[in-house]
Amino acid sequence: MKTNFTLTGCSALTIACTLISSVASAEERQGPYFGGDLGASLIDDTDLREFPGAGSGNDVEFDTGVRLGLYGGWKFNEWFRAGGEFGFIANSIKGTDGALYQYPFMAVVEFRLPNRSPIVPFIGGGPGFCTSIISIDDDNIGDGDFVDGSGSDAVFAWQAYAGLRYKIDENISVGVVYKYFEADSSSWEVHDTSQDIRFGRIRTHAISASFSMGF
Repeated sequence: MKTNFTLTGCSALTIACTLISSVASAEERQGPYFGGDLGASLIDDTDLREFPGAGSGNDVEFDTGVRLGLYGGWKFNEWFRAGGEFGFIANSIKGTDGALYQYPFMAVVEFRLPNRSPIVPFIGGGPGFCTSIISIDDDNIGDGDFVDGSGSDAVFAWQAYAGLRYKIDENISVGVVYKYFEADSSSWEVHDTSQDIRFGRIRTHAISASFSMGF
């Protein structure tokens, strides 16, 4: 009977230590994180709703550009984290000496799928707003008139993304991510004319290399 009591006590102690160790590990997995991504951006053909000297119903086409993202927040556990993201997206406009610059400010939630391999799939997204800046250098609109200068507009935006990360260690990972970003219709005032510049929704795709670090 004494032997059984001793074994039972040891078993209970082992279970308690295991639970404490698990809780400690879970607490260690919580904490702040930060990271970034850099890659190519591609914008879908966008409705041209208004432009001085041009009718509506045409499309605006863009060259392949670049996207940079910086983000940070709080890692709650192995599978969920939340935070914010700031980005920069630049694409030149085909057929004119002009460019579109987008500056997203986004809230982000992310879900990950922990597993025994070092490769971790993840998905995420969230809402925010985007400051869109258009810059045009002496675009000839006929009759000797030109559109020249820059303007900005802030609109609602949202994004969704998915990718894979390779865990170098418990805190550092690198990977690849695809991001879909959509901003509402933007407009920019043009002086000395009755028409402004107005685009439809701007839909941007980006494939980037990413880096993430936790504490």
